[in-house]
Amino acid sequence: MATQTYTLSLNGEAANDTASLARLLRENAALFNAFVMSEYPDDMRYAYQPETFEVTSINARSFTFRCLIHYFEPCCDRNMHDPHSYTVPYEIRDNTLIFTLDETPWTVA
Repeated sequence: MATQTYTLSLNGEAANDTASLARLLRENAALFNAFVMSEYPDDMRYAYQPETFEVTSINARSFTFRCLIHYFEPCCDRNMHDPHSYTVPYEIRDNTLIFTLDETPWTVA
């Protein structure tokens, strides 16, 4: 299992300010690349689109985000963007947002 723990400083923002937490996560959307792409290991047809990252809900223990995964195929009419949603548990300690992502590549049997 390949998990990665991330820590993001709240920079003085209140820990219960969900708008600030959502903004901080959005500003760090690139961190979610390996997590999202773990569903498509070594498949060059898929790409995470960090600019589409959006926190859709957040509570005291977890946040849910939505993003688009671009699928590319040489036939131009087969390209598409698929929305995906993920829920990630988090905690706040010492004015720091902490969350762990399972970046283990999926194995399809």
